[in-house]
Amino acid sequence: MVADDTVFSVLYDKFLFWGILVGIITFAWLFYAMIRYRASIVPDTTDVDHIVVGSFPVDRHNTKIEILFYVLPTIIVVWLVVLALASNTAVWVIPDEDEGFDVEIIGQQWFWEFEYKDELTWQDDSRLSGIDVVWGDNVTIQHSSNADATNVTIVINGDANTYALDTITGSTVVENSFNRFVSSSVLVEDSEGNELHRWGHIPINHKLSTAAGDHFIVPCDEKVVLNLFSYTSDYSQLNSTYWGVQHSFWLPEWGVKEDLVPGLEGGTLMWFWPDDPGTYNIRCAEYCGLDHSKMVGYVDVVSPIDRGVEFCDEDTGVQKRGGSY
Repeated sequence: MVADDTVFSVLYDKFLFWGILVGIITFAWLFYAMIRYRASIVPDTTDVDHIVVGSFPVDRHNTKIEILFYVLPTIIVVWLVVLALASNTAVWVIPDEDEGFDVEIIGQQWFWEFEYKDELTWQDDSRLSGIDVVWGDNVTIQHSSNADATNVTIVINGDANTYALDTITGSTVVENSFNRFVSSSVLVEDSEGNELHRWGHIPINHKLSTAAGDHFIVPCDEKVVLNLFSYTSDYSQLNSTYWGVQHSFWLPEWGVKEDLVPGLEGGTLMWFWPDDPGTYNIRCAEYCGLDHSKMVGYVDVVSPIDRGVEFCDEDTGVQKRGGSY
């Protein structure tokens, strides 16, 4: 289901409102005319001018109603055109190069690959999980507000280590300094392995892939600008041999999509502005070959902790992973 605050859903609601209003007026007049002028009614021919086919009954017409029948529909049509053009401008305007969070998306045969042109550090809402992660010279996990937290797994550039949490003090320090140039994550779990809280860092030029089961992670409350390309699995040489097939990157819950055109060296551009945390679907809206059904994935909207956004939405809760709404 499309998010309620997308430009497409808002435009749909406005068109639906005016369509219903015009329909009510039209059908009300239709039923009135059917009842008022039905065949069983004997017309009053007293003082009725002789009607000549092709001539207008000048003496009996109502100028105000006739003008209204022309002016009112014209105003409605003009208003709907203004709404459509305004939304079209909002969607298709090209953002500035330095504006937004930049990611390069590559449609391969057959999976999605995401290369980050900006770094992203984020974590779940600590007010909901009762857990807070601070990573500087050491990793400090505050978990006194969540009695279920028992283990923490720290992954640095693919190497994972699991530590037991200090459940007595509710605070655990792991000696490991933060390196902004490598990917890192902190996962706090309960005794049964259920995820309670996640912290993550994605450096510049880091790649995620749906072939490896990765989610596409984007910051909340910030414009996300995507540069889309279509390549085959080997795109080391950008010539005609390595161009891929036509894909279409589609986020169905948000009602936005854009084609990935093979052979277009500059790629295509798409942007969106997520404002609700959660996990949403990624689909390919263009048949791209035998394994088109594998062109699926998920996008996680998270709270960046280094871009002035403390939490995405205090009413929505910690983002879910591994599924869709």
